[in-house]
Amino acid sequence: MTARGRSVGPLLIALLFGALLLPPVLSVLGAGVLDHGLLEWAGRVRTTLLRPSTFRSLRFSAGQAAVSALVSLLLALPGAFFLAKVRFPGKRLVQSLTLLPFVLPSLIVILAVISFYGRSGVLGVLLQRGFGLDLTMVYSPVGIIIAHVMFNISVALRIVSTGMLAIDDRYREVSLSLGESRMARIRYLYLPLLLPSLLAAGTIIFLYCFISFGIVLIFGGVRYATLEVRIYQEMFTHLNLTAAGGLALLQIVVCGTAVYLLQRVSNRRRAVTKAGRRFRAYAWSEVSAALRLTCLLYWLVILLFLFAPLLAIAVRSFRPGGEWSLLSYRALFVGHIGDRNIAEIIRAGFPEVVLTSLQIALVSAALSTAGAYAAARVLRGKQVAYLDTLFTLPLAVSSVTFSLGMRLLWFGTFSPLTLVLLTQSIMSFPLVFRGIRSTMETLPIRYSESAESLGAGLVRRLFTLEIPLLWRGVVNSYIFAFSLSLADFSAVLTIGRGEIVTFPIAMYRLIGFQSFDVALALGVCYILVTLLAFLALDATSYAREGQGL
Repeated sequence: MTARGRSVGPLLIALLFGALLLPPVLSVLGAGVLDHGLLEWAGRVRTTLLRPSTFRSLRFSAGQAAVSALVSLLLALPGAFFLAKVRFPGKRLVQSLTLLPFVLPSLIVILAVISFYGRSGVLGVLLQRGFGLDLTMVYSPVGIIIAHVMFNISVALRIVSTGMLAIDDRYREVSLSLGESRMARIRYLYLPLLLPSLLAAGTIIFLYCFISFGIVLIFGGVRYATLEVRIYQEMFTHLNLTAAGGLALLQIVVCGTAVYLLQRVSNRRRAVTKAGRRFRAYAWSEVSAALRLTCLLYWLVILLFLFAPLLAIAVRSFRPGGEWSLLSYRALFVGHIGDRNIAEIIRAGFPEVVLTSLQIALVSAALSTAGAYAAARVLRGKQVAYLDTLFTLPLAVSSVTFSLGMRLLWFGTFSPLTLVLLTQSIMSFPLVFRGIRSTMETLPIRYSESAESLGAGLVRRLFTLEIPLLWRGVVNSYIFAFSLSLADFSAVLTIGRGEIVTFPIAMYRLIGFQSFDVALALGVCYILVTLLAFLALDATSYAREGQGL
């Protein structure tokens, strides 16, 4: 590739990605300008932003996100140490299992929290019978935070453990030679070096929780509505496009500030990671008995926290009405249970739900993976600051806002299915691109240059050199994108509006029509599909310790 081609390539990628991302966002932010005129629109937006309800939603959005991020970090710190510093039995399995909740749809986590922590849940029943306590924490900020921590503890585990892996072990040796105590090392050495990773993990979790939709929609209701829920309500309940755009603008300002901080922290982490380092992970037999016991107990507690609620879904799905039976699963296939017509509630048959979900996830993952591969290939060996910022922007835009923009801008021109596919692939792009770029950087540029000098064309280089060497990382990223698409609730609900029925939409309708038992059975079916994807993910993964998410 010529020098001009190398400089034009990133610019073309930036223009293409910007053309896909920015117009839908601007269409939401400017909704109502053509109808009311610029001055009246600005006045209406100002009125919306100055409402007391807007301040309450902003305060609650930021508060629950900050608490969720803090709790996730505190719970993840010991685990990050064990992942980075100790080669304990089952380490690879733990890495895969702790990532599973992150790619589950919000409706599954909602069902899990209700099944375990709810008044009729496993823990709720045990506390009622044993201590006479009546749990009412699910439909409250506590329930929202529990669900958010279940989602995001894996993010904290991976980012913080990656930060620990980047700390040169020679610093510890110098500290020991100077006679510093363990507490002094933690305070003056490890915490300052680990601070960028802690800030990065905390910022990402804050963003995810700040723009959370499904969990807050069900657990928060009207009383605990976040900005994300308020945007959806203004658009589809109150039919107030201007108010929705004003709230979306406020949300983007907050998220954009967080993304700016994340970008600054990421640059600092990258500079630290590039430096040569020496690192040592301790074998299981080398650590003390007390540390081994602590490690085992920690992972037992974390896995119970993550998977006891999911197990509660499975158990309760086999006990509709309090008796063991397969009625809930039978209802999925025959379309009714008692006098309830399940097919009418879902508005689709079970095979159609499965087929639609898989088709959307497969195509959406292919689009995001192909786009990320092409971008990573052009950017291999380069650091382009404006592209790093642009590719991070989807994290600052909520899925509801972007989906609303896609519907406002393109509905009627493209089918809802096409818009859902594009929305999912763009919103998952930052995480998929990060994984593929890390994989691409492992392939020395001289390999491609040598093949090109021997006359191998682009297609031949792709299929005889790059893909055979990089296929594990690419498949890993594809399955991750597949899982994110399969879990999507916001885009399908906002754009589809009843025309597209996937796993999350079907579960949402079943919960809304008081068919909780059948929703649990459908949730178990979804978990089985996701577990199959993660078996493939685990089989094709390698050296994930240094990659984060």
